[in-house]
Amino acid sequence: MVSTPNKKQCRLTTEYLIQQLNQLADQYKIKTWCLAYSGGVDSQVLLHLLSLSKLKVKAIYIDHGLQRQSTDWANHCSQQCEQLTIPFQTIKVDASAARGESPEAAARSARYGALKKCMQNNDCLLTAQHQDDQTETILLQLLRGAGAAGLSGMPEIAEFGNGWHARPLLDISQNQIMDYAKINNLSWVEDPSNQQVSYDRNYLRQTVMPELQQRWPSLNKTLSVFASQQAENAQLLNVLAEQDLSLSLVDESRLNIIQLNKLDDARLRNVLRYWIKSINKAMPSRAVLEQVVQQIKKNSHDSAVLVSWANVEIRCFRDELFCLNKITHDATQVYNWNVIDELDLISIEKKLVLKKIKTDNKNPYALNESLLTQEITVRFRQGGEKIKPAGRNGSHDLKSLFQEASVPAWERDRIPLLFVDNELVAVVGYWIADSFSVKGEGVLPELI
Repeated sequence: MVSTPNKKQCRLTTEYLIQQLNQLADQYKIKTWCLAYSGGVDSQVLLHLLSLSKLKVKAIYIDHGLQRQSTDWANHCSQQCEQLTIPFQTIKVDASAARGESPEAAARSARYGALKKCMQNNDCLLTAQHQDDQTETILLQLLRGAGAAGLSGMPEIAEFGNGWHARPLLDISQNQIMDYAKINNLSWVEDPSNQQVSYDRNYLRQTVMPELQQRWPSLNKTLSVFASQQAENAQLLNVLAEQDLSLSLVDESRLNIIQLNKLDDARLRNVLRYWIKSINKAMPSRAVLEQVVQQIKKNSHDSAVLVSWANVEIRCFRDELFCLNKITHDATQVYNWNVIDELDLISIEKKLVLKKIKTDNKNPYALNESLLTQEITVRFRQGGEKIKPAGRNGSHDLKSLFQEASVPAWERDRIPLLFVDNELVAVVGYWIADSFSVKGEGVLPELI
């Protein structure tokens, strides 16, 4: 016979939640709470708790389009929010996985990317991860060979977009959540993909966790303490990484390799992880990170060096280490540009505009405005192009100019070139042809 839970057994209450959220609101100046609402039991319970509070709350359902029932789930969420008088919206995302990316990672990236765009100042995203989720996360990170940062699990609150991301149920077990749902006769949806043990988390949840918890009943609490210890370790490592990074940072995406080479391998890996995370790039595996370390330790740093993972690539040039977005660019593209409208250069993730300027020390030359009446062609470097830069004697081939200006080799065929009647009139961001240049008022091509 299954016993019916009673309210005394369940410490998950509105008072418990409000106390937590009020503390966060005071500390982080939070005014609006945005619930990531899937309609599953965890977020359903959190929605119900929030509806009993006087907090300013809204709910968002992310439709990944991966399940045929996703529209039905959106309707369920809409109806639940209407009954509880909570503002609701649905956002559809493309959760298709890129090459080498797992479906779970693609869905998570799409989901959080969409939610991040919704965050305003003083907003806080709420998600319903609980104590069992935390245990699973720590074990998965352990099995993946994560360091202190990964083993610290999910934080209670962290910066997120323009606001914050909080997980107020991390001290609450799945059993307590189910008890609350049954006591309050809540209705929720069941995602059939949660039963697919081909996914690592589902396999761990359905096959491994029951055995572990039967043998070690205090597993959740023990790993919670372990995660707190690892969070402290990660904080100390971050302090060290900040010191090392300050000595090697050229700009956000570049580090000085000579300074990096003064560090032992352990500190080098530590500062690289910290740097990559600080510029919001996907974290590499330890094996990939070791490839980066080996490239740094080499005596010569060839611009052909490339270490890549996910949508990120590491390159070297003249004793500097670059961390960049991976770009697939076709340098044979040709555009006809009317110069009035922005020109969208999709493959380099930039737009080309022509701005009116008055020349100064920073921009001593501009293009003659007569260019506005010309037919302009935009191309990319193929090799052999020459230009006579304004203020310099004679024509120079672009290869020599790029070398002189220390332009990294991989960027050279991504720089737009402006032609009029097959004559090169501007290398965007670098040089203007003498025959088309003026001092005073003119126009200047820029990438934005």
